[in-house]
Amino acid sequence: MQLRPSTEWYDKWIGKMDTKLMCLQNCRNEFLIDKVDERLFIYLNRNCLNFDWKNHLLLIILIETTQKKDVGTTQRIIGTLNTRFKDIFTNFNITRLLDFDVNVHLYSYLKSEIFPNDSNNKRFDLWRCYSVAEYHTKKWVYNNLSFEEQEYYKKFLLQPTTFDSRDFSFRKLALEHAQVIRKDETDAIVPMLPTIRAEANLRWNQMKRLREAFHQQIQEVETKSLSLPIEFFYDEPERIGERFHFRLWDKPSFVLHHQTHFSKSVIKQATQRKLTYSNKNNAYFLEFIRAESLEGESEGEGLWFNELIEFNVLGYWFKNRPIEEHERILKVLSLWGYENEHGQNPTSFSSSHKGILTPSLFIALNKYKAQGLLIDVEPFYAACTFGLLATDILTTTGARINELLQISNTKECILIKKVKEKLHFSFKVIPKGRDSIEEFYISKQTMEHIQTVARLLKEHYATEKIPSNLYRGVRRHLFPKPMPYYFQYEGKVMKKETIYSCIKFLLHGLVFETQSGKPVTIKTHLLRHAFATEAVQRQNVNIDIVAKMLHQKDLNVTSYYSEPTPSQISESVSELHDVISSYVDIDDAYLRSPKELQQQFDEHAEKVGVYNKVLGGTCVTDFVCPIKMQCLGCKAKVPEPDQEDELLEVIQLSKDMEKRFKSIGLEVEVRKAKEMAKQAKIELKEIDLIKQYRKERHYETATKLNPFR
Repeated sequence: MQLRPSTEWYDKWIGKMDTKLMCLQNCRNEFLIDKVDERLFIYLNRNCLNFDWKNHLLLIILIETTQKKDVGTTQRIIGTLNTRFKDIFTNFNITRLLDFDVNVHLYSYLKSEIFPNDSNNKRFDLWRCYSVAEYHTKKWVYNNLSFEEQEYYKKFLLQPTTFDSRDFSFRKLALEHAQVIRKDETDAIVPMLPTIRAEANLRWNQMKRLREAFHQQIQEVETKSLSLPIEFFYDEPERIGERFHFRLWDKPSFVLHHQTHFSKSVIKQATQRKLTYSNKNNAYFLEFIRAESLEGESEGEGLWFNELIEFNVLGYWFKNRPIEEHERILKVLSLWGYENEHGQNPTSFSSSHKGILTPSLFIALNKYKAQGLLIDVEPFYAACTFGLLATDILTTTGARINELLQISNTKECILIKKVKEKLHFSFKVIPKGRDSIEEFYISKQTMEHIQTVARLLKEHYATEKIPSNLYRGVRRHLFPKPMPYYFQYEGKVMKKETIYSCIKFLLHGLVFETQSGKPVTIKTHLLRHAFATEAVQRQNVNIDIVAKMLHQKDLNVTSYYSEPTPSQISESVSELHDVISSYVDIDDAYLRSPKELQQQFDEHAEKVGVYNKVLGGTCVTDFVCPIKMQCLGCKAKVPEPDQEDELLEVIQLSKDMEKRFKSIGLEVEVRKAKEMAKQAKIELKEIDLIKQYRKERHYETATKLNPFR
């Protein structure tokens, strides 16, 4: 039997932390401290050892780890408690927890009697973290330890409170503030959903061209035994109209051409191709030199992610980064709208997953030695591929990110059915708050993206089948067996943070602003809100139907998700004024009986079915028709380029209708005809985008060599 913890932190903290607490074990006689993520210990060691609550925080970490809580969540809890405790203790001039009375000192802070300038969100966050930590640690101690052990460890429990959040206004105000911010951000995203999907596809195409050019040059070098580095270029499609210039390096060639920046021992290893520079450990990478416009002598814009490399925000946050650079990066991220997401150390573009987005250590350490921008191609391509699939599913189904992570290459998950000589697709996963699988309908394009991810995984693992790995998202107890999940890489299933970073990388630089001009960044849950808002407010989909689309039980939650945005309210008021001024037959509406209204409802309550071909595309809902069979503009329909002619006919028909109704004075019908044309034109624009990125997907990259200068 193991006599002491194996972690090095045990030795480091002897005499600093309670020894018996560090030796706390579970029912299997395993030391809890050996199971903790090192990031939590690093925070504790750096920030908490001089304070009297250090053992309390360690107990929280141990208990949260036994319950398999997310590391980021646990770090937020202990970070919030540590920071607020320091403020409160300083204000009341106390240093020991024995002198701390939660019902006096904490109550005073939550009541805004001290630190009046702190936000309601900050107070609410402290209350939430304190309540969660106090409840979980107490419950674990009293459920898992003997009476004698309880007597010892209860001194490390947080004090219980005699009040709850209803005693304060901050909870309601904080929630209302958060809802206002979410709706303002949704307002900026809703009209851009087609653009977001299109831009994601176009950028993936661009990354695919870059990767193809990269591998073409590697093959040239290895086939012809060329010396590195070599320079080459290729032309982007007409839409971009630029020529990209690159250098191809490997690790030894980079060292030998930048010898003034390396030690003699490193140069010797590179020359002899030993250790890090051996053939086994070698790796190719690119240096982006410049972009030039094909229409003149002007400089081109280059790749959309160039500035992320230039400002050094990709990957991990190095401990030895100078404070000046730290502050500069925080300022840059703030300009892009990421200021509320990174906290002390920016994480917006750190995937926390090996092989995805984060460049190799060699590139991270040596990027400043190059004249251009060093690009680690494979991690970028992987990030774009996973980001494209995630963006497509989130914007067309409104799925949650943890539903996304469940999608696997199994016949129980992926369904392909043939109806009326046409294939239709869906996936089955367990939604939040449920214990059984439910079906999500997807388009042919989404299925193509899934197949692209499958090809990437098979190539990455060099296997014919996608390997099975353990699920790592929330509610993992529902998924105890390894499965061939699509969102996996380097032998591990992804967590939600990895998906966040992939999407942000793929869509970086797209401009979204609230009405007040505040920048908005894409978040996965924000896309879900946008999907719901678009369906209810713009497409008049019944809220019950949207709840089913989103797989939500509580209609109140769906109602919040789909509340009108400020722009939609303004637009609706303007339209309402126009309708009121045109409406002529109010008596008819007033005199309609409940029986007539019921009959009208029954006529509309028809099943559409996911396998029906509809005007301009394919229906992807099996619920009651969301918008009473008026398929133009419906979010339950996927536009299809091969049905473009149908929409063109609608536009011509609407012109004829508009002319006819105007001649006989039916202004309301005139407006309906105009709206019909408007929706058809919107769908045609989306079809144009689809045709554009499908065309570019088949664009062949022709690389040409330049002599190295």
